[in-house]
Amino acid sequence: MPVRLAAEIESVDALAVPGGESTTMGKLLRAFALEDTLRRRLAGGLPTLTTCAGLILLSRSIVDGRPDQVATGTLDIAVRRNGWGSQVDSFEADVRFEGLGDLLFRGVFIRAPRIEEVGADVKVLARLRDEPVAVRQGANIGLTFHPEMTGDDRIHRLFLEQVDAARNENAA
Repeated sequence: MPVRLAAEIESVDALAVPGGESTTMGKLLRAFALEDTLRRRLAGGLPTLTTCAGLILLSRSIVDGRPDQVATGTLDIAVRRNGWGSQVDSFEADVRFEGLGDLLFRGVFIRAPRIEEVGADVKVLARLRDEPVAVRQGANIGLTFHPEMTGDDRIHRLFLEQVDAARNENAA
């Protein structure tokens, strides 16, 4: 279900925050009065799967961001926008993703952010050339790449399993 209104943010059990343009996403959150509701839900433990710009939005700090750019601090990481290069530097690479077994996952890195710092409570789920490209903190999974650009739904299924487990735990 698309989420465009504060009431819709209130109604979801989990949220996927996609790629796109992170400064524009932050401006839209403010223009449509969604930022406060989103921050409150995130602080309350709303599970998220974030990719690329979504990861930037949920980071603690944006190394090369604009002073007015939204960073919710949900993930204790510092990121650099377009850290792997511009559009023409986009690439694909295999990564070993914790929790997905022995099969590698094909990461699609499109103007991808680079995770430059990882806080103590953040677990690195995948690395590329020894750099973190997927992290988890609490109920939040953040990816620098786009899993939706492949036919491989294992990361999405892993996230949904996490959401179901949390829902069952809360119901008990």
